[in-house]
Amino acid sequence: MDSTFQSILPPLITIVVAAWTKKIIPSLLIGLLIGSYMLNSSAAGFETAVDCLVKTLADEDNQQVLLFLFLFSGLIKLIKQSGGIEAFSSRAGKSIKSEKGVFLTLWAMIPVTFIDDDFRVIGVGSILNSLAEKNRIAKERLAFMLSNTASPIIELIPIATTFVGFNVAVIHQGLRAAGVAGKHSAYAVWLSAIPLEFFSLAIIPITFLSIFFHFGRKMDKTGEANGELARHKMNDKSGVPLIKPRMINLVGPIFCVISLTFFFFWFFRVDKSDNVSFLSAITHTAPNKAMLVALFISVIASAIFYYFQKYKLKEMTADMISGGNEIIVTLVVLVLAWALASVSQDLGLNDFIQKQVGSSLPAWSIPLTLFIISSTVTYFTGSAWGAAALIMPFAIHLAVSEGLGIPLCAAAVITGGTFGDVTSPLAGLTNMAANVTHADHAAYLKYANPHNFLAAGIAAVLFLIAGVKT
Repeated sequence: MDSTFQSILPPLITIVVAAWTKKIIPSLLIGLLIGSYMLNSSAAGFETAVDCLVKTLADEDNQQVLLFLFLFSGLIKLIKQSGGIEAFSSRAGKSIKSEKGVFLTLWAMIPVTFIDDDFRVIGVGSILNSLAEKNRIAKERLAFMLSNTASPIIELIPIATTFVGFNVAVIHQGLRAAGVAGKHSAYAVWLSAIPLEFFSLAIIPITFLSIFFHFGRKMDKTGEANGELARHKMNDKSGVPLIKPRMINLVGPIFCVISLTFFFFWFFRVDKSDNVSFLSAITHTAPNKAMLVALFISVIASAIFYYFQKYKLKEMTADMISGGNEIIVTLVVLVLAWALASVSQDLGLNDFIQKQVGSSLPAWSIPLTLFIISSTVTYFTGSAWGAAALIMPFAIHLAVSEGLGIPLCAAAVITGGTFGDVTSPLAGLTNMAANVTHADHAAYLKYANPHNFLAAGIAAVLFLIAGVKT
């Protein structure tokens, strides 16, 4: 089909509707149906939409990503139910006696809680809540510290996290949409993008320094905000361990996932020769398959380990499925966004971007523009992954058509989403951080905003400089 303005209408309408309704799934459905009817302006439009969804689900790479995310969420639920978090909390409480001690412990727990941002917020929040209360730390400040040490840090870790599978998947979709999937490894692009994720790189030291120096409004030491006691309660009611809490129940599965992931990254490398370097091997590998196989083995090993501690198989099965179901919304968003991207490509989005959009924007402004778009869409929809799935194909094709670095444009989209993730009142991360700490949501964001917008300003300047130098 010739490149026309109609090719950009489905994703554009999706973004507008999502910003207006604050609902990402209905917005994606509307965009998908509109695009399908543009391709087939009759009753066949519904058939086109269904065919596109089926094709998306039949893709092997997509299947691996969806299964990985489902299993990972299930494993996190098993870790919670096994009491590993409670055991850590009990041991940590004996040695932490100050406000700085609580926050430094929060940072020190990154190596055992980095696999998922929800897991980190709920796990660390559950562990440190009572310690924060004893040391009279404001709930809103604790919520800020939790959320800002979750996705901004996990986003930068290149292995054994839920973010790896997702980012590799959306980058691969973007490379495929731009017609350069055969020339670039999605995982290698993401590794190159990590040093360019400027918002995350800026907010991490700002958040750490806030332990010692207060930026903006200082919170009361009473754990109250504006004189009103926060009344939010955590909605996760599955915090009571089903077996005797042990530290090994937390550390064991995490160590298993990480070590096996490294091994299978090497095992599934493209270059099977003995003289290939480890970095080259894990850069040019089958990352989705490697992570899925490592996770599958880890789930089985963890289940056997818990079984011998009297964690019943029936309960484990139910908890595993329950944990996986907690991420169903994200999986639906991914499938719909992939299908929408496919329809847009069939409408000629690639040619339109190259001939129209690319020529209307100065090349130096594109990284900054992508960062602003990703930040804005995430802020108004509350879904960083939804925004990335929508914008990444557009961003990578823009990078290819304008001769810009693909990692730079990918980084702008990813880190813009991270800004929205820790700043938007609609984001699941900010709501979860407020709930788990029983903080007043509005007061927590009011405290966090000066830090987050300062980091966003720094990131914007760096993207502008990077665009000029490219």
